[in-house]
Amino acid sequence: MVIKKFRIVSISLLIPGILLNVITKNVPNLVEKYYSNGINIYIGKFMSKIFSVFPFSLFEILIYIAVLSMLIFLIYSIYFIVKNPRKTFVYLKNSILNIISIVGIVYFLFVVLWGINYNRMDLKDSLIADYNISHNENIKEVNYDEDDLVNLYKFLVEKCNDTRAKVLEDDKNVMKCNTNRKEVLKRANNGYENVSILNLNKRGSYAHAKAILNSNLLCYTGITGIYSPFTGEANVNIAAPDIYIPFTTLHEMAHQRGYGSEDECNFLAYIACINNEDFDFQYSGYILALKYTASALAKVDYDKFKDLSSNLSQSVKNDLNNSSEFWSQYEGKVNEVSDKMNNNYLKANGVKEGTASYGKVVNLFLIYYSLYGFN
Repeated sequence: MVIKKFRIVSISLLIPGILLNVITKNVPNLVEKYYSNGINIYIGKFMSKIFSVFPFSLFEILIYIAVLSMLIFLIYSIYFIVKNPRKTFVYLKNSILNIISIVGIVYFLFVVLWGINYNRMDLKDSLIADYNISHNENIKEVNYDEDDLVNLYKFLVEKCNDTRAKVLEDDKNVMKCNTNRKEVLKRANNGYENVSILNLNKRGSYAHAKAILNSNLLCYTGITGIYSPFTGEANVNIAAPDIYIPFTTLHEMAHQRGYGSEDECNFLAYIACINNEDFDFQYSGYILALKYTASALAKVDYDKFKDLSSNLSQSVKNDLNNSSEFWSQYEGKVNEVSDKMNNNYLKANGVKEGTASYGKVVNLFLIYYSLYGFN
């Protein structure tokens, strides 16, 4: 009887979860004001602090437990059905109801604890609104063209060359962070503390990001970081090349601060990187922004892209070549499956472009620099 009641309650959680998600999609301004910049700040900080008592990623451990549980369930189900063929229908019915119960609980918690953030205002609109308030303007839309894209790429080339000369490198002439990778995670907060736009410096402190224990295995998926909406943990793949570690850390911390869209988190990671007091963070921001902008410019004007890229220092080229060589060794079926899963996850949460939204960050760069100018 207790199991049946629990099953009914947990399955019924799907309904309010779905309704809450559907309703909030129609009121992005209210979500922005009361949830993303209100309730969720307290939820995120509370969870990240509570689960920071674990020196490892609790979310990663929960994933391993979930995968192991599914394997055990599958093996047991085969064994039970073979041994009790007459009870197959009842067993399958109960199993399906149990699975739906778990899905109901997980989905409801996801929506309430963090998922509503996918329904907040677009960051481009928030940037313009924030600029209008701080500069007493009434700008409705920011327009940019191919010349602006070219100027952005020129700017990033210069910044990459400048900051690359100020960072450390290994014996292969490839950039390395100022400290070991776990210490990088502890230095990341400084970036957001120095970012005044969107009041990011006034949200208080969150727990440090955590290193993924099995980072090498994660490289096969092409994933550099994972945010856990259930524990408030920003998790970072520390096996990736050093140019990725600061940027990825701040990207996952942007999720921690209530931003769902990947392109928006990439933009915020960039802003936090270049405002960090450490040059390895600054360089990580500029070179990752360079990679995204290079892809956009190459599609628009390949000759211009090629011409401007020739101005990159040999040191920056070494880092870019090392990055390509590193990820090429992990290409394969696992990477393809992971990308499809991530793509479907993003689309299910209202990001129509899926993983292609990663490229939209260039539009945010252009809006930001159109408003504030290059500096």
